[in-house]
Amino acid sequence: MSKQYKIVRPKPCIVDEATRKLELQPVGTIIDANSDLMKANMERFESMGWAIELKMDSPEETIEVEAEVKEVKRARNDKGHLVGDDKSTPDVNEAWEGGKAPVKPKKKTAVKKTTKKKTTKKASD
Repeated sequence: MSKQYKIVRPKPCIVDEATRKLELQPVGTIIDANSDLMKANMERFESMGWAIELKMDSPEETIEVEAEVKEVKRARNDKGHLVGDDKSTPDVNEAWEGGKAPVKPKKKTAVKKTTKKKTTKKASD
């Protein structure tokens, strides 16, 4: 199986040894190094930082993992009313089931632009 490389910087490369034909390899191109010439070129490209070797795992080596999703709910008392947090226990938040409050996403605040006050000249009599 030949190694695969991904071009990260556009550079010219000899693609045919017999004709010495040069081709520009654009960024993102994936090249199979299946000949000795291409192997040598791609090893040089990798050493210069112009390409990276792609390492592929075979499908037999992949592992499926199920993500555990916790649904966060507010704590309620027997009557169904919301329960507040007890401030005397700083390590546990009694207002939420499980003892931890959900993380709130950060809000973007708009920056107010200031402008200079426009003044007009009074007409003299």
